[in-house]
Amino acid sequence: MPESQAVQSQISSYISKFLKDHFGENPEEMEVQFHPPYLLIHLNGFLLPPEKMLLDRQENKRVLESRDLMMNSVKNDFLEGLGSVSDFKGKELFFDWNLEKQSALLLVIAGNTDAESDYSAPQGVLEGPIKDIIEMNSSLTQKKPEKTELFWLNSDILLIKRTGILVEIEKQLIKNGAADELKLAKRPLEYRITKFFNLDHFLPSPVEEIFVDWDFHQEYSYMVLILKRSTS
Repeated sequence: MPESQAVQSQISSYISKFLKDHFGENPEEMEVQFHPPYLLIHLNGFLLPPEKMLLDRQENKRVLESRDLMMNSVKNDFLEGLGSVSDFKGKELFFDWNLEKQSALLLVIAGNTDAESDYSAPQGVLEGPIKDIIEMNSSLTQKKPEKTELFWLNSDILLIKRTGILVEIEKQLIKNGAADELKLAKRPLEYRITKFFNLDHFLPSPVEEIFVDWDFHQEYSYMVLILKRSTS
């Protein structure tokens, strides 16, 4: 087995055990992708029986609140354990959930960003219109980012980092301890990007899923677009 596949297998085993220990369930499918300094873990078929009961009663917010609370409380343990089973020393952990598709994304970022590769756009893709749409959508939900960066991890995954995105009232809410509530309120607004704008037109394939999370204190956000994979 190639070294990179062996590392991915170790990470997959660790994450499966972590989820089982803390959530009581494993996802039906898990895909681990390593793109230094980024590690992406895409989960599918991840829904706990009590959560299904809550979703049937339209109590999605309670599910999201409990998941966010759990992940925030074990974030440091997760990163420490990940480093113990691999050479990947994660410094930051971002996460988001798609309850409708029973999927999730964990994004781990290494402390050594000097290892960052050249994640340029696929051939024929113009980044200008994509950035314009991302910034227009940001303007609708918060404000135009001071900086927008695109990282094509492969032809099916676009990672977007936006810096300088909070308006003054959001900063005050965060100071008042409302960061978790703010995050829950902002996520659905971010997801509207494919409804308000013809983003798919400028991408290699249509968007299948959108995940987004923030570091409010450092005032930046990561958004991940999972595109429909080519069958060819």
